[in-house]
Amino acid sequence: MNNILARLWRTRTEWRPGFLSMLIGVFIFIYTYQAPLTLGRIHPNLPAILRFAASALFLWGLFQVLIIFIPALQRFQFKRIGRNRVSLPRDGLIYLLIMTILFVGSVLSRENMLMLVFAMMTGPFVLNGWITYSMLKNIKLKRLIPQRVMVGEIFTAEVTLENNKRLIAAYLMEVSDFFTNRHEKLEASVVFRRVGPRQKLSAHYYAKLMHRGIYQFGPLQVSTKYPLGLVNRGAVFSEYDEIIVHPQIGKLSSHWANDFFSDAEMAQQSQSRRGVFDDEFNHIREYRTGDSQRAIHWRSSARQGELMVREYHQNRNYDLVIGLDLWLPSFPDLDQQELVEWAISFVGTICREHLKYSRDTKLTFISQGKSLEHLEVGMGSMGLEYLLDFLSTLQPGKSQTEDEFAKLISQASSPRSRTVMVTTRKESNSGKRTHLHKIFEKRGLEMNGQWRAIEADPELLSRWLVLDID
Repeated sequence: MNNILARLWRTRTEWRPGFLSMLIGVFIFIYTYQAPLTLGRIHPNLPAILRFAASALFLWGLFQVLIIFIPALQRFQFKRIGRNRVSLPRDGLIYLLIMTILFVGSVLSRENMLMLVFAMMTGPFVLNGWITYSMLKNIKLKRLIPQRVMVGEIFTAEVTLENNKRLIAAYLMEVSDFFTNRHEKLEASVVFRRVGPRQKLSAHYYAKLMHRGIYQFGPLQVSTKYPLGLVNRGAVFSEYDEIIVHPQIGKLSSHWANDFFSDAEMAQQSQSRRGVFDDEFNHIREYRTGDSQRAIHWRSSARQGELMVREYHQNRNYDLVIGLDLWLPSFPDLDQQELVEWAISFVGTICREHLKYSRDTKLTFISQGKSLEHLEVGMGSMGLEYLLDFLSTLQPGKSQTEDEFAKLISQASSPRSRTVMVTTRKESNSGKRTHLHKIFEKRGLEMNGQWRAIEADPELLSRWLVLDID
């Protein structure tokens, strides 16, 4: 119930016009039964006409409200024909209301002076409409955006307006850009003060997208109220693009290197293992927030006059297997949705580190959520880009594929592999046996190599994952 109320509050600006239309329709419909004689004096059929109009207004408002919560109804929505759009701003509505009062008064009172004033006011109104129409002729709009960005990353979008008219310049042209995804609808706008004849100008706006996935951009809409502000005329251009928003990728702190294996496992190894798995010393750098105090190199710190730490890079002789259990209930709250994003950012960071420092190895990614996915990722930057695109569109859910999920992870593991499994399920027990442990024990599956199962708890993951937060 709380989730439904929260969603209603977040989308109030979208369903409010439809809800007001429903209230107005109900009021008019009831009024026709409260005062039928009064309306009948104006015209015998006026009550029936108003009831029909009130019913149509109520149904239209109901459809506008339902379409916010049931997006599948959009396919039944009427498409606007043509690219031209005309509307009246507040000043124009007041101006038109005054004109209407003058016209009605002149007709009822037979006063020529009122008709003269009405005619004088009509001229600027018509002139404003003609000027805006002329400025919108023979113009073109283009948009240029990057193909990929990261969650929370500020990027620049370029909008180009080209005026192909020979004599008439375009003044105060406001260009609006619309972009949407599953979670939100956003709008950005730029204003061109003047675009001369045969001239092309560019403007930029900055945007920061906070949800991973695919954002659809378009269409572009240009409008102007120049010069009097009485008529707002616009045009819509079918310029559509899309941008892939990658999950937020950070860095692994030195705590991950120290915590990944237990002390017993560390003692059994014949060589130092201070990296993500089998690490090698790389260089000494400045101390950063989140670094382990055990990594401080005191001799270099004393020489430099500031804290210095040892940094290790991963040994390149192991395969990496990632198992991601993106479980999400049917009606999740904000905390449960946050677990999903933390889990995806965490495994994406691990994969990025592995692909950056590995050679001649294999990365296997297996996930279950809305569906079961199995991915083999190649080394290098192309493999990382492909993996991040995949993580951008990964959807959580209640997949009933636990047996196949555990089987694929068991088959992918080998004596030379390292396996990390992350789950978004909140474990009720305080021990180390997570839900994933129970799946493998129940099915009698064995894991080869070294492996670990982790719960996607932000407090736990924040010890290992360092994210850049603006």
